[in-house]
Amino acid sequence: MSRLESDPPLVRFYQWNQGPLERILFGLLSRVYDRNLKACVVVADMEHARRLDTMLWTMESDSFLPHGACRGADSPRHPIILCTEPSDVNGASVLILAHGRFEDRFADFDQTLDFVVDHTPEGLQTSRGRYRRYRDAGGRMEFWVHTREDGWRLKAKGQNESMSSATQT
Repeated sequence: MSRLESDPPLVRFYQWNQGPLERILFGLLSRVYDRNLKACVVVADMEHARRLDTMLWTMESDSFLPHGACRGADSPRHPIILCTEPSDVNGASVLILAHGRFEDRFADFDQTLDFVVDHTPEGLQTSRGRYRRYRDAGGRMEFWVHTREDGWRLKAKGQNESMSSATQT
């Protein structure tokens, strides 16, 4: 994959309580693109990829995020690719997981962005399990929370930090 850094991979977990995941993805992808980084967005299935593709075309009237399908003929030229499995066909150094599952290949990328998408007790437990797996596999962990008052705020940072303690405050 396209590791650019020698440090252990950074894993950022994001939790928010309002709005669809696609709105959060658009903001994060905008930041990735503005930093001239390339991203692989892993979705659950091709239907999710189609919805995300439409959203990237229409989310904001005055902006467009260049992107393409993972297996498309032009995929190596796209700064953002939509895939059902991790891929660096475009030289991606950022892996964005929009499917709610742990990815063993996260360490092939400099950064992995994952999300707490289900705020039920079971969903939080599943997210905490993924967080622990990334941490135990050597990921440098960060846990970010979004509030209306503060926007994005870093709640926990460090390889040994626990997401469970961060989500209880």
